[in-house]
Amino acid sequence: MADQRKFYPFFSTIINFSDQRIKAQFDRWILHSNIIQIRFISALTGILYFISAYLDTLFAPDNVLSLKLTVHLYLLPAILFFITFLTFKERYYRFMLYILTVAPVIAAAGNLVIISKLENPSVYMAELYLILFWIFTVSGLPLLYAAASAVTTFFIVLVSTYLLFDFSAEVFTMHCFWMVAAFSFGFLGAFLLEKSNRSVFCTHLELEELAVTDKLTGLFNRVKLDEFLRDAFTQNRGETHSFGLIILDIDDFKKVNDRYGHLTGDSILVELSSLLIRYLPSKDKAIRWGGEEFMIISSDTEKQKLLGLAERLRRKIQAHDFNIPEEITVSIGVAFCRTGDTIDSIIKRADDALYIAKNSGRNRIEFSHH
Repeated sequence: MADQRKFYPFFSTIINFSDQRIKAQFDRWILHSNIIQIRFISALTGILYFISAYLDTLFAPDNVLSLKLTVHLYLLPAILFFITFLTFKERYYRFMLYILTVAPVIAAAGNLVIISKLENPSVYMAELYLILFWIFTVSGLPLLYAAASAVTTFFIVLVSTYLLFDFSAEVFTMHCFWMVAAFSFGFLGAFLLEKSNRSVFCTHLELEELAVTDKLTGLFNRVKLDEFLRDAFTQNRGETHSFGLIILDIDDFKKVNDRYGHLTGDSILVELSSLLIRYLPSKDKAIRWGGEEFMIISSDTEKQKLLGLAERLRRKIQAHDFNIPEEITVSIGVAFCRTGDTIDSIIKRADDALYIAKNSGRNRIEFSHH
């Protein structure tokens, strides 16, 4: 059974998510936020290109007007609004990221073709710097995709301006400087945002874990019980899964606390929790139900296996050395899921069986037949 007592404080230092399970959780967590950002940014950018096309009709030279309108009015808005449309179809998220990664490269290439036909191309270079900054800071692309798009754009622009434009040394040097500045500021902003998002996610996971974890033992607490039972009932509806409930209570635990003190009592609770973690199957869930009572949800099982598990736990706990003179024993109530059961009914049947075990001499198992 996975160690339920592991918290998530280490997340704050491991921001690169070497654990693929945690990375997958983060990707799901950030997905909705990314989609919303991409939706509105793509739509806004498409609208701004429409405005740019209108300005082209006012100021663009006749020899490039047709080309400008093709790029700014038809090509780029079509791509951006298509991306906006894809944000409403979550199953196309990966495909949408690919298109969004390529879109700035197309925009930069279109800009280069346009300004290559102008007498004073350096005046219109600002769009290229804005594209680099846009990729990193507002596009909504994850850092890896943004870096791939920006690096491709960066080298296409530098190589093209060096080979195709007859810039003076001063103009080309300043152009390179602003390209590097736009790339650097954009990358730094995107990196810090990504790191911030991952840190927030780590805090979210840690708080979520603390909310459903018993502070002393590290087992799940009662907050998580209903969720586990709902899941178990859902799986059981297909009649291919059955589950059982075990309630376990430490015998005469009040006497142990009175005789040895609450610190010793707490130590016993922690050690008993460790035994549960060690001997339960990985699919089963252990919950500290309260005080010295524990609950186990045993999934995909049958009556005899459930009773065998309960007996194994009873024997392991009785044989364990808890560092006090007396042995520690437990009484156990067992209930198996049946047709018509609810969360309340199966808990009540297991609790009734526990009550019988306690009143029949303790250190024993009782199964609910009612």
